[in-house]
Amino acid sequence: MPLRRTGFFWGRGQVEDGDADRERLSDSRVFELPFQPGWVDLTREEGGWIEAWSTATAVATTQFDPAKLKVGTKALIRDLRRRTLALNSGESSSAAVYYTPEGRAVAELRTDWYGEIGAPRPSPEEVVPLLLDGAGSETIGEPDIRYMDLPCGSAARVQATLATRGRLGFGSRRGSFIKYALFPPGVHDLCVVWVSWWDERDSDEAVRLTDEVVAGMRLVPLEEEGTEARVQP
Repeated sequence: MPLRRTGFFWGRGQVEDGDADRERLSDSRVFELPFQPGWVDLTREEGGWIEAWSTATAVATTQFDPAKLKVGTKALIRDLRRRTLALNSGESSSAAVYYTPEGRAVAELRTDWYGEIGAPRPSPEEVVPLLLDGAGSETIGEPDIRYMDLPCGSAARVQATLATRGRLGFGSRRGSFIKYALFPPGVHDLCVVWVSWWDERDSDEAVRLTDEVVAGMRLVPLEEEGTEARVQP
């Protein structure tokens, strides 16, 4: 059974209607993501081209030091726009990219909520094969699979290398990812944090960055109606 995205965004989950034992996360709490300097928050409720271009322009001109950049501003804006569009497709809960001060992207992050009304939430062990099931991709070697308890709940962690087929099935591109399936207590859905990168030389840093963010994720009170998932400065 494939994971079914609930369609919720801004880091919120839901529970089945009428289930008195499970709190509606969207009514009371949101995930706080402890992004450190270098992470660029690209989360957008609307993922259209115009909004992506506006976001990319604002980020490129306000969050980077021109004296340190080794890429042109126009090239950086194009890269940010492309990643904003891609990461916010499918109503992702949050989207971010880690950049070096020189303007090189190291890793991409997105979070999504998955669940199906009327169906039980899978266990951490049951969700691992679903995390490894990548459309158009083949896992290379043995994945690193771990189970753990985090401040935000139980979790399954999968790290693997993939070969992704090119257009029309010709050629392939090799990349790596870490996926965390998070199981907040009392919530019907599960949250998947997905970080991917393409340059093998970035692996150690990407792993450190991912584990750092997930270890610090917290469910925090919703301060007011309409508050989005919060990112720590």
